[in-house]
Amino acid sequence: MSHSTSYISKLKSSKLILEKELPRYIEKLFFEPKLTRIRIKFRDGIILYIQFNDFDEYAYSIIFSKIDLDRCRFDNYDDKWSVSSRPHHFHPRNKKAGFSSPMTGIPNHDIPVICNLILSMKLFSPDFRFENLKA
Repeated sequence: MSHSTSYISKLKSSKLILEKELPRYIEKLFFEPKLTRIRIKFRDGIILYIQFNDFDEYAYSIIFSKIDLDRCRFDNYDDKWSVSSRPHHFHPRNKKAGFSSPMTGIPNHDIPVICNLILSMKLFSPDFRFENLKA
């Protein structure tokens, strides 16, 4: 394998950042390295999955409800989306399509971004896109 950091290290880094950034919102954090993931249940019922593997693939999924597609997801598992950030892409809430994503698969970069997006509630909107963000 040509990865630079193991998925376990990435999960541990992610856990520390999440506990630091979102302590008041987390109801329960499940560190599940055998499943290659962290699962967080927030006080409002939303579920966050942080997943890594040893092939430099990742997925960050925010599940709003059990309704089909009532989620948003960042990942690089497939390379079929024609976006500027390819293979990194974002699936907005209630959409199957993939759009450009600022994520990189590096926890120290990505997890603070996820925390800010959760706190700002921007991901709640099915129309939210990163192309709309101009620094």
